[in-house]
Amino acid sequence: MKRFAFPLEKALEIRQIKKLLAEEKLGEAQREESRTRLRLDKANGLRDQCFEDLRALMGGRVDPGEMRHLLRYESSIEDEIWRQKTDLVKREGVTEEARDVVVARTQEERTLEKHKENRLAEYQSLYWWEQGKALDEIGSQRHTRGKGR
Repeated sequence: MKRFAFPLEKALEIRQIKKLLAEEKLGEAQREESRTRLRLDKANGLRDQCFEDLRALMGGRVDPGEMRHLLRYESSIEDEIWRQKTDLVKREGVTEEARDVVVARTQEERTLEKHKENRLAEYQSLYWWEQGKALDEIGSQRHTRGKGR
């Protein structure tokens, strides 16, 4: 009997490579999402600090120039927070798409692996059946030779 060969081995290798590439893209998307979250947290911290500065300014003498400066600073922080939130929504979408691709690639790879295992099991079953058949033939020949004597 011929040696077992899986004809879709190259396809399986390509699927594995595609899965690895998809996992790399997912990792990059998750890193970008994490960086965006950190920038958003930093902007929220700056906003909190700005509010603390405004509260402290309100407790004493109010300088209109300083007040204008803090209000402009606060509006720029709010703009930054809005930009980071919209960027975060985009990043979450990219991460979710990358996660879906990884899941699809993993399913494709598992399907091919399962097909390979099934083909190997079929081959082994056929191999052992043929071996048993050959041994039965040898046994029957010996039996008939033994009777003939």
